[in-house]
Amino acid sequence: MRTKLLAILFALLFVSCEVDPLEETSDKTLERDSLSKMIALEKNSDKLHWVEAEDGTIYWDENATSQDTTKPGEKYLGANVLVGTHNRDSNLNEPINSAKFELYLEKNKNGSSAEIMGNTVPANITKYGTLAEGLYPARFQGRGSYIARGKEDLAILINGGLSVPTAPGSPKGSMTGVFFHTGNQYQESLYDSKGHVYSAGCQTSGCGSNSRPLHNDFMNTAGSEFKGSYYLRPNPN
Repeated sequence: MRTKLLAILFALLFVSCEVDPLEETSDKTLERDSLSKMIALEKNSDKLHWVEAEDGTIYWDENATSQDTTKPGEKYLGANVLVGTHNRDSNLNEPINSAKFELYLEKNKNGSSAEIMGNTVPANITKYGTLAEGLYPARFQGRGSYIARGKEDLAILINGGLSVPTAPGSPKGSMTGVFFHTGNQYQESLYDSKGHVYSAGCQTSGCGSNSRPLHNDFMNTAGSEFKGSYYLRPNPN
């Protein structure tokens, strides 16, 4: 029985939103725990300096080591940050490949180390949850369904796969197993040719021909040791 339980827990840890419908959890304790982790990311980090200015500019501030030490109106982000700037309207519609993802790494304090266009909404916004804006813990982690088949999967796990809130207007109040992963490399759509979804709530890089090499280059810049945060925001302009 102990072996069986461990196997189940391991499988849950590497859940993939591409095969998981991201059902809304009713476990309020899990939701509170996830929120605590998000708050701890901002309050307990040390020696981490990417900051978002009031005008939306992201810059390295040697004097900012926490939210409390940023300038008024600024947001503390951390040392290594994947920033997603969505292009959603008030109904959560987002044109394909119109969101912008940028990597801000402590090894390059001059600005973003890599940029790629992609998507911050699921294939079907009326069926699946859409991730809410906010700052979440994030780390490099491939999806279990791909790893189990011996396939490479360059992805970033958001909030450790735990419960995250959804944007107002979503059909679900929360969801789990959310990643930033590759989009559809065959066509500009979050559906494949058979109608299967490429995203049921995850964040994805661009869809279309030649999108996979662009995604791999972006993720190789992040590196397999990436551990920091994911910051999802509206367009500041």
